[in-house]
Order: sequence, then C-alpha cells, then structure tokens
Amino acid sequence: MRQRTRAILRWEIAGTIFIIVVGSALHFVFGWTGGWRPVAVIAAVNESIWEHLKLAFWPGLFWAFLPPKCVELPLLERLAAKGFTLFLTAVLIVTIFTSYTAILGHNLLLLDIGTFVLAVVIGQSASAAIGIYGMPGSALFLIGLSLLIAQLTAYAFLTYYPPDLWLFVDSRNGLRGMPPI
Repeated sequence: MRQRTRAILRWEIAGTIFIIVVGSALHFVFGWTGGWRPVAVIAAVNESIWEHLKLAFWPGLFWAFLPPKCVELPLLERLAAKGFTLFLTAVLIVTIFTSYTAILGHNLLLLDIGTFVLAVVIGQSASAAIGIYGMPGSALFLIGLSLLIAQLTAYAFLTYYPPDLWLFVDSRNGLRGMPPI
C-alpha cells in the first residue's frame, strides 16, 4: 500500500509540474500562432479570467489520459476524479483572483502566477487523495464524469460564444471572447 501511495504522489507531483509548465505556455500559444482560431479551444485568447481557466484545464485533462506508472488506475476513474479536481482548480483560481483583486483594487502578475500555481497544487493534491483513497460510490463517479463533460463543453464553446458576464471580460480592453480580426 505504501508503494502504491508513493507512486500516486510522485505521479501527481509530476502532473503538477506538467500542468504548470504547459498551462503557462498555453497563455501565449494563440499569439504565437498568429491568432489561429482553432487553437483558441485550448489556448487563452484574451486576458479574461475565463481564458485563464483553460490553462489549467487542458493540460490537466491531457494528464488524466496518461496512465500512471506502477499503479493500476482505470481511465474512467481518472477522468471522473479529474472532473472534480479540475473543477476545484477553476473555482480556486476564480475565488483567489477575485478576492485578492477586490482587496488590492487591481491585479499583480506575481499574484496571478501564484494563484495559478496554488490552485493547480491543491487540485493535484485532491487528485492524489482520490487516487489513494478511491472515489466512493457510483453516484460520485457519475457526477465526476458529468463535471468533466460540462467543463469540456464549456471551455470548447464559450471562447467562441462568450456570455455577457464579468468572468469573460478581457481586463485590457473590455471585450469578450475572440479578439476582432
């Protein structure tokens, strides 16, 4: 059991590093591709809070598809766990960012980065806990998968068709969604 626990912890620590590095790169991919519209599904297209949530989601989802070494964790169980933990990560990013900016009256790049890193660390810690202790009950399994499908759909759709909500507003120019061509 200890070997399994250590293997899961190592796996999720590696996942944390992966998500932080790849997510940070995804912040710039849309610009690097010259604004190529299809890449907007996974890359941030503006400076809204919503677009920054994708930076944790897509690498986290990708990580769930990689089978952990030395541990048998079925794909559907990993995906159900990621449904919860990626949702937790997004909630933490929104909560921490809006809280600290409400207090300071503006954002700071260092705190933005720290918010992202902290949320990913907590999300991956939750993922490790689910891997170690399991996900009790089939209802939670189905809720986890449903959360994952809902997030997948929202991140893929709402960049192209953002609602008129504060979460989607680019802090630099007040626009939402894809930048004008």
